Amino acid sequence: MDEVSVINEFKGENRFLSNFYACDFEFEGLTYHSAEAAFQAQKCSTEERKVIYAAVTNPVVAKRMGKKEPNLPANWNEISCGIMKRVLTAKFSVPELREKLKATGDATLIEGNKHHDNLWGKCMCNGCSNKTAQNRLGTILMEIRSEL
Repeated sequence: MDEVSVINEFKGENRFLSNFYACDFEFEGLTYHSAEAAFQAQKCSTEERKVIYAAVTNPVVAKRMGKKEPNLPANWNEISCGIMKRVLTAKFSVPELREKLKATGDATLIEGNKHHDNLWGKCMCNGCSNKTAQNRLGTILMEIRSEL
């Protein structure tokens, strides 16, 4: 049996797995320019606010905006994984991206990073080496891939 392959960074040829990857897709009636923008928009309490995120072309800007969103749902921690899965399901309904995700085969997908995110990914810095990583993003991507 082959050794299980691991994709532990969403860079280079695997950049498409990142929420910061530039790609237009429709989610709940709006076209977003990245999964990050679509995800952050779901923190908004009105459609008018979500439209602002749909216009954002830089995912870093969308993330910053989302951190300051004034009407964050009180149950955000409980609902955020389900929202992320819906956003990524929409992103990977784009045929080219769907095929690329399927082409990762049975590889374990880990959103490796150096910015201490052990919730959505796994921080690879020395200081986080003893911390448990939830790798929610990688897990959701593998779920979607198995459903394709």
